[in-house]
Amino acid sequence: MKRLIVALALLPLAAMSQNGSQGIPFNGVIVDINGAPVKRARIHVTNVNRYALTDRKGRFGLTDVQPTDTLHVNWNGVKYDIPVNGVKAIRIRLAQTQYSAENDEDLVSIGYDYVSTRERFNASTTITGAELVRTNRYDLAEALQGLVPGLRIERGDFGEGATANIRNSVSISGPTEALYVVDGLIVESLFGINVHAVDHVDILKDANIYGARGGNGAIVVYTKRGGNK
Repeated sequence: MKRLIVALALLPLAAMSQNGSQGIPFNGVIVDINGAPVKRARIHVTNVNRYALTDRKGRFGLTDVQPTDTLHVNWNGVKYDIPVNGVKAIRIRLAQTQYSAENDEDLVSIGYDYVSTRERFNASTTITGAELVRTNRYDLAEALQGLVPGLRIERGDFGEGATANIRNSVSISGPTEALYVVDGLIVESLFGINVHAVDHVDILKDANIYGARGGNGAIVVYTKRGGNK
């Protein structure tokens, strides 16, 4: 009888957990001191692997953000800790190491339709073009080596080409090489891409969005010419 009472008491909690797993939309916009959209800023709350990136209009979306949470924003190598302060949607203005933030009621009612890709739950890493340039290497494949834990870059014969292994796996029955995507197009190699032409690179350990070809992860390159889409 006691076990039955305990089980019945836990049912509401289980239901709340199941409903909460759908996520509560939290929208935001980030602009710079001149009001221009801030692109590719990374925002997370507690889990660095569960983050959102601002789009070309400076917009981002998260889920299950609590009124007492703090948004951790990383942009151009500067980190900002911005308290939510109970708002349901937020407009942030960044100025060097300072910021201002205010509630934005216009964003509350838009919900999930605001940003198509709200959060990234897969194990991924974003490398900015500035970080690549600071390696003092011109070739993208060489610059990536050492920047991402678990990423192994191997040069081909006679110094031509390069293969990347994200999961650090070994197989005798199939390929372990990652998929390479440049500005939305699948390519055979990262060899010959100048780091100065790169806006940013996403290293995806879970690249199921590319189907079976993404089973070994993917290195997704966004060039400056590609419009940072």
